[in-house]
Amino acid sequence: MTYLRDAWYMAGWNRDFPAGEPKAATILGEPIVLFRSESGQVIALEDRCVHRLSPLSLGRCERDKLRCQYHGLLFAADGAVVEIPGQAMIAPTARVRSYPIMERHSAIWIWMGTPESADPALLPDFVGYEHPDWALVPGRLDYAAPAKLIHDNLLDLSHIAYVHANSFAGGNMAIGMSWVNADMRVNSLPRGVRVQRWMQDVPCGPAGPSGMAGVRQDVFTSYDFLVPGIFLQRTQRHPAGTCERLNGGEPDAAGSLFSTFTCQAVTPMTTDTACYFFAYGPWAADAERKQFFAELGLRAFNEDKTMIEAQYRVIRQTEKPRMMPMVMDKAVLTYEGVLKRLLRAQGGAEEPRAVMA
Repeated sequence: MTYLRDAWYMAGWNRDFPAGEPKAATILGEPIVLFRSESGQVIALEDRCVHRLSPLSLGRCERDKLRCQYHGLLFAADGAVVEIPGQAMIAPTARVRSYPIMERHSAIWIWMGTPESADPALLPDFVGYEHPDWALVPGRLDYAAPAKLIHDNLLDLSHIAYVHANSFAGGNMAIGMSWVNADMRVNSLPRGVRVQRWMQDVPCGPAGPSGMAGVRQDVFTSYDFLVPGIFLQRTQRHPAGTCERLNGGEPDAAGSLFSTFTCQAVTPMTTDTACYFFAYGPWAADAERKQFFAELGLRAFNEDKTMIEAQYRVIRQTEKPRMMPMVMDKAVLTYEGVLKRLLRAQGGAEEPRAVMA
């Protein structure tokens, strides 16, 4: 699978980078060290000293610089070596790659394309865990599976009926099947897709307002899936009959009985591994239930992880694996079309899909 390089990938939540602690990461197969300077700026460099190729992530932070702990070479924020103990002359080529970094929406974002092409305007309008409208708890799971399979999972939420039958669906098949049977609207965006559903007259489950278990409601859900793997979803609960009254149109969020939100980001580490960042919770008015939703979300996200890692094991054991597209794959295929267009614009060659013809 070819991943877009001209994009901002999430490297972690802002809380993951305390000052003075180098952190190792692998993104798109590249070893990277990230550290926060004394001034608060996060810096990202190639995690490979120019001398003996030792990892700089084992180094020591010195203000806005990083010292290799093997022989003491000191690297500036732009990747240049500015000090070599015992050697006065420093060659201009003594430098490592530095990566553009942005800290926004409670997260650290890294640009994996050429530094000259880094465009802050291409960072999606992410909503982080500190946003005042929502009561969110952040987390991370590492997958022994490619990011592409996680993308496909997020683009097709009909799996809630089965993978999440006992978490999001609360053991109620009617709730689960509402995700399968609802009409799904899929629209292309400049850098992704938008998917919307109305689920009519379904019983309230665990992800709904407290004290309303089993009460029939109309549920509206809308999510954007954006390159390079950003998932932003809001779910609103309305009195039964709202969808019909609005002729299936998008409801006013202010009129909902209860709302939840999740922000997620998938970052490819290697061909076979990925990290999955997430935050999930209710609107701020029900902040006292934040921990309940955090636990519910983590349970469901681990269900995804179990399924996708098992899926990838089967794929690896299958000679010439091919998948058969079905009706629930509309958003998956629409997003692939958007991605191919962006890859062409980037100038990267398109590769055949590794697991789907």
